[in-house]
Order: sequence, then C-alpha cells, then structure tokens
Amino acid sequence: MAVTDVGERAPLGKPAGSVRAYLAMGIVGSFAATHAAAAAWLLQLGRIEAAIGLLGALALEAGTVTGFYFGSRGGRANTGSA
Repeated sequence: MAVTDVGERAPLGKPAGSVRAYLAMGIVGSFAATHAAAAAWLLQLGRIEAAIGLLGALALEAGTVTGFYFGSRGGRANTGSA
C-alpha cells in the first residue's frame, strides 16, 4: 500500500519501494560477494573446475536478476501511455 496522506511517513523516510530495493540490493550483493569469495578460495586450493562452475552460477544468477528487474520495469513504463 502506497503512502498517500501528507501526514503519513514512508518507511525510513524514503519514497515508496525504496526500502524493498535496498533489501534486494543487500541480499543480492551479499550473495554475489559470498560466491566470489568462495570461488577465490577454490582457486587458492587449486580446484579450478569447481571455481569456474561457481563463477558460472554467479553469472547466471546475476543475469536472471538483472533481466527480471529491467523486464518488469519496462513493462510498467508502457502501461500508462494510452
């Protein structure tokens, strides 16, 4: 539910949807950092194939999240112009 009254405050004083975006960026960022750290650790151990597989999974997940985000944003932008 969007904040429409002047007297009401949005969460953390930010525009509607900002807190959700901050949470999503934090979750995806920590997920990416963990995968990258694990891949670096595997490379340090000499397990190159496992590290490449982990980096491939990270690239796939990043592409999926990016595609979903921009795909859903593009769909919303075109609905109001009739």
